[in-house]
Amino acid sequence: MITIERNTILQGKHNRPFLADVFYEKDGLKKPVVVFSHGYRGFKDWGPYNEVAERFAKAGFVFVKFNFSHNGTTIDHPVDFVDLEAFGNDNISIELDDLGVVIDWVCSAAFPVEETEVDKEKLYLMGHSRGGGISILKAREDRRVKKLCRSKSVV
Repeated sequence: MITIERNTILQGKHNRPFLADVFYEKDGLKKPVVVFSHGYRGFKDWGPYNEVAERFAKAGFVFVKFNFSHNGTTIDHPVDFVDLEAFGNDNISIELDDLGVVIDWVCSAAFPVEETEVDKEKLYLMGHSRGGGISILKAREDRRVKKLCRSKSVV
């Protein structure tokens, strides 16, 4: 059975809170953590992202997905593009900071997964579209990140 912690509020470094979800199976085994970053004009609950999270959880990972703080959604409207001012102020530096906040949270005692269920030494990043680029940049600058998932296009 998959355990899901939805809509945890994290405080961004740029005075905007944002939401994060955690998916995992409670089985007493330590699991690597995958942190997923959505793409430009995306959000954590878009399209197949919940299904992706469930599949990763079933495959033995703790899966974390989140909304970037300036992606145009809000705490009260996490799937609606309602905050044009925040979206207009978004940039790569803010998104890197948001991903850093998520990584700090995952590595902290506040992370809502019991120590027996998570291996915080195995922290992996993946992302869709612009979120993939943000993941690449963050993996380069944060030594806590052990692996990076990229998609391979077939032409």
